[in-house]
Amino acid sequence: MGDIWNYIYLFAQLQHDMSRILLLTLMFGLLMACTNTSKPANDEDRVLTFKDFREFFPETALAYRLNADSLKHRIPDTFALKAKVVKQFLPDTLAKGTFTAAEKPKFFPRAYIKKGDQQFFIVEGATKAGNVAWLLIYDKEGKFLQRHLAAKNTAANNTRMGFVMDAKNDLRVTTETQKAPGQISTRDDVYAINPDGSLALIMTNSNEPAATGLYNPIDTLPRKHKFSANYASGEQNLVSIRDGETAKEFLFFIHFSRDNGQCVGELDGVGRFTTATTGQFRDKHTSCIVDFKFSGGKVSIRETGCGAYRGIKCFFEGTFIKKKK
Repeated sequence: MGDIWNYIYLFAQLQHDMSRILLLTLMFGLLMACTNTSKPANDEDRVLTFKDFREFFPETALAYRLNADSLKHRIPDTFALKAKVVKQFLPDTLAKGTFTAAEKPKFFPRAYIKKGDQQFFIVEGATKAGNVAWLLIYDKEGKFLQRHLAAKNTAANNTRMGFVMDAKNDLRVTTETQKAPGQISTRDDVYAINPDGSLALIMTNSNEPAATGLYNPIDTLPRKHKFSANYASGEQNLVSIRDGETAKEFLFFIHFSRDNGQCVGELDGVGRFTTATTGQFRDKHTSCIVDFKFSGGKVSIRETGCGAYRGIKCFFEGTFIKKKK
């Protein structure tokens, strides 16, 4: 009997000790829970890296296209960028000039493109009034460079926009404006993207009727060189040549109108004289080349590869007669 009582006593003592251990463990766990202020890895309060931001966007390759009709398809709100992401990575002025402060757009990640030393993010902004998309440009380290409005489908101004980025890193923005029921004008602006994120206009093409008077942006610049002058072919076709910074260079501005005003475009840049009577413009960012040949009070021009970036096919080649001052 003594052994039985000893076993009973030991068993009771063990239960008592186990209860104390369990109680202490629970108390320790509660204490740690109260003093531990760390957050889970996916908590919204954690500091995001640029890599985190980039992974919100589906990666794609060039060429990339986003037209106005694509913006009609609303993205579910669950895919909208959180407020902290917007504040940390998007510029404060992103929606300025596009939406009013009262509209408070939601921002959605459309696409991510890596090209050379630049990174491109397509961000969509959506409100009840409509949707737009911006092209945001960052350098290879993730530093923000520039943002450009590139697509739009809103009720404002009867204007829609879409864009294409091609494999050469050129940006073509197409703007459609409804002038009247059934009457839509189209304008293509083709840009090269500079290393600092800015855009350099390469070509403009439009089917809008030509303006009554032509504006020549280089008209007042020096014209001491013997070929510096205005050359015309009709009232709506102009080649303007002005002095360059050196004797081997010249500035030019071309305005052309073809097909009874159905195809209107402009091109400007810096050319180089290749001989005493010929010159050439060769764009650094595209395959566009314009050859100039001066003779007997006229200039003949020939383009190569410039029309490939225009949605409306027309050419500005021809001979232009020197105008009197």
